[in-house]
Amino acid sequence: MNTQSVRELLQKVQSGEVALDTAVDLLKQLPVEDLGFANVDHHRALRQGLPEVVLGEAKTPEQIVGIATALLARSSNVLITRVEKEKAEAICESLPQLEYREAARVVASRDRRIDPLGNSPVAIVTAGTSDIPVAEEAAETLAACGASYERVFDVGVAGIHRVVRHIDLL
Repeated sequence: MNTQSVRELLQKVQSGEVALDTAVDLLKQLPVEDLGFANVDHHRALRQGLPEVVLGEAKTPEQIVGIATALLARSSNVLITRVEKEKAEAICESLPQLEYREAARVVASRDRRIDPLGNSPVAIVTAGTSDIPVAEEAAETLAACGASYERVFDVGVAGIHRVVRHIDLL
């Protein structure tokens, strides 16, 4: 679909030839940007209600920079998960509007503009301290989606007494 076909579709909606909901469904399919090595989904938030999150683990820094550049061209919100420090440094050097959050192993926009999602915070609970990096990744992901959260670390697995201390939050 191009600009002309979008105009034609909107004119058909205006004249009553096409139902508004049908047009919305057609527009939700737009656009996917083909980078050759990745297809960037710019309308994921429109269709799903949540923005695209990039799994950085198996991607090269160059691939991540390409994807992030495409996302930044249309939004200020970028979240790339599972990124090791050395790779993150290369990414942030190319895109200074992104920053590395080492505890979570994510690269994210410095200046996020996100509408709040829901009223109740999500509890992020870890069994031990070894789980903290995954919990921090969850926190960054929730923040990127506009959700609030509360962290509870190291509740253990050997006894309920360490969980019960946090019962009011949970």
